[in-house]
Amino acid sequence: MSGGEVPLIALPPALAPLLGALEALTRPDLPDIAVVGGIAVNIRLSTVSTAHRATQDIDVVAHAELPTAVEVLGRDHRRSREQTVVVDGIDIDVIETQPITDDDLDGFDDANRLFLAGHRWALDTAEPVRLVADGREVTVPVATPAGLVGAKSHAAGFGRPQRRATKHGADLYDLFRLLEVFDAQGDVGRALAAAPCGLGALVVAVVRREVLDAPARAGREMAPSGGVTIERLLDVFEPFVDVASGT
Repeated sequence: MSGGEVPLIALPPALAPLLGALEALTRPDLPDIAVVGGIAVNIRLSTVSTAHRATQDIDVVAHAELPTAVEVLGRDHRRSREQTVVVDGIDIDVIETQPITDDDLDGFDDANRLFLAGHRWALDTAEPVRLVADGREVTVPVATPAGLVGAKSHAAGFGRPQRRATKHGADLYDLFRLLEVFDAQGDVGRALAAAPCGLGALVVAVVRREVLDAPARAGREMAPSGGVTIERLLDVFEPFVDVASGT
């Protein structure tokens, strides 16, 4: 994980109830973990008093080792599913990951390559963040904006039919806001272009297919999450694709 000064982020009131569950992720006997998913997007975008969008669970990537993160968390909390532990009424969903190389991904299709490479890179590049809410403070590793774009692109490009029917617009809006806020100077694009296992090219393929090939459709899908004009959408995604493609 990256080092340096630990940023301090004040969680908006809507996310404050998740702080107790996030605190469970600070146990010293846990394998390396990083917060990803909607809560991580919210954390990175928590520059205003309202949450980026509603979320009531926590997604975590964890290094695969024994005992697993689920087993460690499950010692003190109820497991509701095989990879889910309930802490203070909040589901913590754990995705296990392990180091991978290009050779490890031989024979996998783009969906699986993106899932495996994106989530591992999100863990490897995560940074600690100090989260404050209701007078309490917790420091947890959170995926960087670039790591989140890599991991989130799988949901946006290869989500199951039920997810595409209910969350596809929100997934696209997550990508849009992360890039709008953090890629103004091309930082996210450059990071993904340099990422291992061809991650940048996999993300670019998703953005082209899901956004740039049909921007009007993408804008309509994002409308319930936040109004995005086609011009604004293209102003964000086109430069990102150019940089992440290395062009």
